[in-house]
Amino acid sequence: MKLNNFKKFNICLSILIIIDLVLISFTLISRVPINIYYGIIVFDTIVCIVLWNDFFTRLSQSNNKKRFILKNWLEIMAAIPFDLIMMPFALNAYNLRLLKILRFIKIMALFSQFLETIDVFLKKTHLDEVFGVTLLVVLASTLGLYLFDSSINSLFDSLWFVLSTITTVGYGDVMPQTAIGKTIGLITLIIGVLLFSAVTGAMATYFAGRLFANPDFNITKNDDNIEILKEDLSFNKENLNSVHKKVNMIDDDLNHLKKELEEMKELNKELREEIRSLNENLKK
Repeated sequence: MKLNNFKKFNICLSILIIIDLVLISFTLISRVPINIYYGIIVFDTIVCIVLWNDFFTRLSQSNNKKRFILKNWLEIMAAIPFDLIMMPFALNAYNLRLLKILRFIKIMALFSQFLETIDVFLKKTHLDEVFGVTLLVVLASTLGLYLFDSSINSLFDSLWFVLSTITTVGYGDVMPQTAIGKTIGLITLIIGVLLFSAVTGAMATYFAGRLFANPDFNITKNDDNIEILKEDLSFNKENLNSVHKKVNMIDDDLNHLKKELEEMKELNKELREEIRSLNENLKK
């Protein structure tokens, strides 16, 4: 019963995180009307309360609390309502830029928190490690380009370039112009190729493992079945050869009977001739 409740809570938490992730991403890439923005802040605050409650519940059950905090520090970032905290401050150019960076960090942290809710599948495929590295690379590359490349006009442009590069798509509509920006892009491209190869290998390993774990799929059993089929085939070949021999014997017997029948016809013909000859002699 507790396990089912835990699964239901994880599903609900995943849904809340995805909605919050979409809403905060929307505020990052476009201007939002003030009334809708306040509604997003309220929803984000509610999600943060749920995340803090979940975090402290698991922290209280942990034996090594320091290790738990160090391991799950991204959950703390995901549970901080940055927009609510920044509301009392005047949004000048510096604060606005800081808020955008904080929103982006929160998006990455929420995404990481979402991955935590499906950690069973991720750990089996080792994709948790791959996604962790991907998240770190995306976060570092995006912030690096946004801060150090003057040709990148917004945080969204920086994220767009990093994602299109790491997925090896490369649209080319956003390009870094400085040496450090191009260096970051080159490193991101190389890591992207390696990460996608790792994802493909991990997924193949996972599905192959499930296939081999299937009780109906047993290589040893299948080998035994193949040997049995071979023995049956060999036995059937022997029976077929025996039947062929019997058919040949029957053909020989039929040929012999045909010869005897021909001989009997000849004898019958000769007898008729003799009978006819005798009849003629008797008439005389």
